[in-house]
Parts: sequence; C-alpha cells; structure tokens
Amino acid sequence: FKEDALKDHGLIITGHSLGAGTSCLLNIKCHVEKLVGNRPVKCYAFAPPPTFYPCSDDATGDGKPDPPALVNLAIKNTVAYIHDNDAVPFLSIASVRKLAALLDAVDNKTEHMWFYNRWKIFHEYKDIPQDIYDAVAEAAKNEASEVDGECRMIIPARVVVWMKKNVISGDFEGYGCDASAVAKNTVFIGQDMFSDHLPEQYEDALDALLEEYSSTN
Repeated sequence: FKEDALKDHGLIITGHSLGAGTSCLLNIKCHVEKLVGNRPVKCYAFAPPPTFYPCSDDATGDGKPDPPALVNLAIKNTVAYIHDNDAVPFLSIASVRKLAALLDAVDNKTEHMWFYNRWKIFHEYKDIPQDIYDAVAEAAKNEASEVDGECRMIIPARVVVWMKKNVISGDFEGYGCDASAVAKNTVFIGQDMFSDHLPEQYEDALDALLEEYSSTN
C-alpha cells in the first residue's frame, strides 16, 4: 500500500465460515481505526456466523468510543451470502441456547419412548405425538433470558443474500434479506445443514445465479 502505483487502490476483504466472520470484524476495524487510511474498504462474507452487534459505545473493544458513522459505513460496505439450509449463519449464542432448550424439551418427552417408536417417528412412519408438539411450543415461549453482557448478535452487513434452491426446477433464487431479520431465525435442522456450508456449494450457487443474471440481461 505504500507504493505509489497502489495509492489509488482500495481493499476488498473476503472469507468463508469463520474466515467470513473474521472478515466482517476486520472490515469494521479498518473503517473505525483507519488501518488503510482513507482507501475504500469493502467486505464480501460467505457463510459468516453472527459476530457483531453495537450494543456498547466501544464496539471494537479497544477501550475507546467508536464513531457510529464509521461503524455504519463499514456495515454498509458489507454483503453477506447464505447458501440454502446452511446452519452456520444462524449459530449465535442466543440461537444455540434456544435450540438447546427445544431439543431438551423433545428429549424429556422421548427418553422413555420405545426405540422402535422413535425410529418410526424419525422416518415418518408414525405421526409425532401431540405432547411433543406441546412441549416444544411451551419451550419456545419460555425462551432463555439474556445473560449479563450478552447481545443479540447479527451478521454486520448491509444485505444478506440468501441463495435458495428451487426443489422443483433446481434453479437458484437470490433473496436480499435484512441482517436483523435473519438473526431472528433459529437454527435450521436438516440433513443438509452442514453439507450446504461447504465452499463448493457456495461456488455452485453463485455460478448459477450469475449465469441466470447474464442470460436475462
């Protein structure tokens, strides 16, 4: 960056999974602390977990108050991506605590159930008993209260592009979502919740969206 030939160049930060969450935080740090001067900084995060919420004046943790305008600018310059049923972008502390409470409610109702009955329910040969539905609904209403210092973490991005695959046509569709609305979702439980997190899955989804965009424009 100190070379004259690069003085007009900006910086793009990107990453996947944990690297995406780190990229989002580094992007905010670059804006607030001017780590690269006044160069434009943008961030593209793929499958980032929720890593940030400006619940205190010192959002970067350096002991100094942060200018809200610079934090907001960093968020404005960030675009995040979620592929289909990937669970990682929903793995905040709050969502994991909620999921644990729901799983505990199910476990309390099924721990003495005959194994063969559980097998039939799992494989949809038998309906889920109503008392399990009721237990889960009750657990959802009694959501665990926040602990001291806990914030409802979000993905710090201007928009979250959720790339969903149409199960009928097989085509991908991209939906622009508000990061705060995404953070209100719970963790999706499914057989593809981890396979949808793989980098090649994101590459295929992006390629499909770009190809579709190119063919219609």
